[in-house]
Amino acid sequence: MRRKGKGMRTRLRMSGWLFAALLMGFVWVVGCAGPRAPLAPVIPGAPKFLNYMFPSVPESMAGLSIVTEHVQAWRRLQAGDLLSASAGFANVLAGTATFYPAAAGLGYVDVAARRFDDALARFGAVLGRVPTYAPAWVGRGEALLASRREDEALEAYESALATDPSLTGVRRRVEVLRFRRVQGALEMAREAEQAERFGEARQVYETALTEAPDSGVLYRRLALVERRLGELGRALEHVRRANELEPDDAEGLTLQGEIHETLGDLEGAESAFVRAVRADPSPERGALLERVRARLAAVRLPPAYRAIPNNSQITRAELASVVAVELEGLLEDAPRNEGVLITDTRAHWADWWILVVAQAGVMEVFPNHTFQPEMDVDRGGLALVASRVLMLIANRDPIRGAAWRTADYQFSDLDPGHLQHRAASMAVTAGVLSVFDDNRFESDNPVNGREALAAVVRLERLIDP
Repeated sequence: MRRKGKGMRTRLRMSGWLFAALLMGFVWVVGCAGPRAPLAPVIPGAPKFLNYMFPSVPESMAGLSIVTEHVQAWRRLQAGDLLSASAGFANVLAGTATFYPAAAGLGYVDVAARRFDDALARFGAVLGRVPTYAPAWVGRGEALLASRREDEALEAYESALATDPSLTGVRRRVEVLRFRRVQGALEMAREAEQAERFGEARQVYETALTEAPDSGVLYRRLALVERRLGELGRALEHVRRANELEPDDAEGLTLQGEIHETLGDLEGAESAFVRAVRADPSPERGALLERVRARLAAVRLPPAYRAIPNNSQITRAELASVVAVELEGLLEDAPRNEGVLITDTRAHWADWWILVVAQAGVMEVFPNHTFQPEMDVDRGGLALVASRVLMLIANRDPIRGAAWRTADYQFSDLDPGHLQHRAASMAVTAGVLSVFDDNRFESDNPVNGREALAAVVRLERLIDP
C-alpha cells in the first residue's frame, strides 16, 4: 500500500505544472466575467459538510487581504450555497493566483456538487505544488470515498495523517475503512474455508492482519485454519497472540487448550481450559477441563498404579490406591480417624493412599498395626470394602441407603450367619458385585485388576446418580 501511495505522490508532484494552468484558467474566467458581483451574505446555520477540512492558510499567506474572503467562501460552502462559495474562491484566486487554499476550496465545492473527477484534478494540482497540505489530502479522500474507491480513499486519509497526526476525525475514518477491508477479508476467508481451500484462507487472513495487526479475531481464525492444515506450532503461536489481545475470549482459550492437548502438553491444556471456564463456564468447556485433568492425574500416577488393570491378582495396596483415587471426594468428606498407625507401608509407593482409606475406615489395619499391602484380595475382601463405601454413601443419602443396609441376599454358598454375608448382600443388592450361577458368591475367588476397577467405578456412579 505504501509503495502505491509514494507513486501517487510522485505523479502529483510531476503534475505540479497543472496547478498554475488551473489557476490561470480561474483568473481568465473571472476576468471575462467583468467586475466582481457582490456576494450574498452568509446564512448562519449548522455546517452541512462536517467531514470537510477547512483549507487552512499558511503563515506565509496569513497577512493577505484575501484571507477574509477565503474564509467567507468556506462558510458559504458549509451553508450549502455552492454557487456563491465557488464564486468566492474564484474571486480570491483572481486576486492572487498562487493562493492554493482557495484552489482546495474549489475542490471541496466540486465534491459537494459530486463532480468527483474535477475535484480530484484540483486537489491533485494543489498536492503537486504542496505535497504536505493535509486539507487537500482529506479532500482527495472525500472525493475518492464518494466515488466508492475505498482503497484509494484510505491511502489519501493515511497521507493526511502522515502530515498531521492530530486529525482525530480523519483517524476515525481510517479505522472505519480498515475495518471494512478486514470485514471483506473475513468474508472471503470464510468462503474459502467452507470450500476447504485452507491455504487460500490462510493467505487472506495473513493479508488482513497487515491492516489490523491488533485483531484477536483474525489471529484466532488464522489459528483455526492452520490447525486444519496440520501446522499446530504456528496455530498455537497465533492463538496465543489472539488471547493476549482478547484475554477473556472463551473461544480462543478453548482453542489454545485443544491445541496444547493435541501436542501432548496436558499442563498447558489444563491452564488454558481453566481460563476458558472462568470466561464462560459452559458444560462443554467444563467437560474438556475434567477430561484433561483426568489424563493429567493418570500420567502423574506411579507406573505400579497404571499397571493395575492388567494385573491378574490385585493386592490390598493396589485396591487401596484405586479406592482413594477414584473416590477421592467421598473419602475427603468422611469422618477421619487421625490416630491410625501403620508400620509396614512407609516405603511403599501407595503409602499415602493406604493411609487415606485406613483413616476413612474403608480398609482395616490389623491389630499389630500392619496393613500387609502385598496380600492378595479375594471377592469377600472386595465385598467388605464395597460395603463400607456403601455405608458412607448411605450417610449422604439415607433413603437410597436403606435398601443396602437391610439387604439379605440368599446366596447358595453363604449362610446368613457367615461373616461376609452382610457385606456380600450389600454389594450385590447395590449392583457393585454380581453372583455366579446358582446364586453362588464364591467369596474366596481371587480378584484381578479389571474386576476391582469395575467395582470401584460402580461405587463412584452411586455417589451422584
